[in-house]
Amino acid sequence: MSNNDAPMIAKWDACGESPQRFCFVSDLHCFSSRSTVDEHEWMIEQVIKRSDVCVWGGDLFDFRWSQVGHEDESIAAALGWLQRHYDAHPTTQFVFLNGNHDAHDRFAMRLQQWAAARERFRCGLDALVADDTLFVHGDVIEGRGTDQGFASYRRNWRDKPSAHPHAHRLYDAAVSVRLHQAVAVTAHRRRRTCLRLARWVHRQDTRLMESVRRVVFGHTHRPIEHYRLKGMDFFNGGAAIRHVKFKPVELDCFHEGSRPD
Repeated sequence: MSNNDAPMIAKWDACGESPQRFCFVSDLHCFSSRSTVDEHEWMIEQVIKRSDVCVWGGDLFDFRWSQVGHEDESIAAALGWLQRHYDAHPTTQFVFLNGNHDAHDRFAMRLQQWAAARERFRCGLDALVADDTLFVHGDVIEGRGTDQGFASYRRNWRDKPSAHPHAHRLYDAAVSVRLHQAVAVTAHRRRRTCLRLARWVHRQDTRLMESVRRVVFGHTHRPIEHYRLKGMDFFNGGAAIRHVKFKPVELDCFHEGSRPD
């Protein structure tokens, strides 16, 4: 396995007082005609307001299905969206996790440049471990759950061109009859998905994962309020997509007696 294949995982390493409240907001699919993010803006704002750290959990933006316009316009709109939330919450720290719909080389480069000038924003990660909690987009289970398969899966997404207008119409038609829900239920059954995530956790470096007892993830578009399996608790906030339930996950981390690395 090459280093380039391994997902980028970090542990929370803030100095001083440990943050207590984390929120996980993912799968907004901004810029897509299927997104319902505008309906949830108030809830998102309130969740961030209650949190010390906001984890943007991947697929915030949907570049393949963007209705904004040219690629550069979509990237500029994405950075503007992040800036608005960054400015609106001056005491909140933000961590941006990559998702498959965010797997876009030019956006990643611009995001790194943008984040370099903002001390409360961190990006370039696929997963974050804070105390006993793993935050991850969830597509690490794709590609048969191996690091090489995951890297190949992400490369395939990076190479996908913007969708043709005809494809947009077909996708909208599928959503209108809720075909996307049926696909999600079939492809991402709760127990099977959580088992795959648990196996992925156990395959990672034990120095990173030995404390993990809770997994917060997105990607599947299937809400999980709390599901216990194999000694781990799983949470998923759903997606801001038509006909899909959405509610950001909020958790307390760093309980009394625990410390970040």
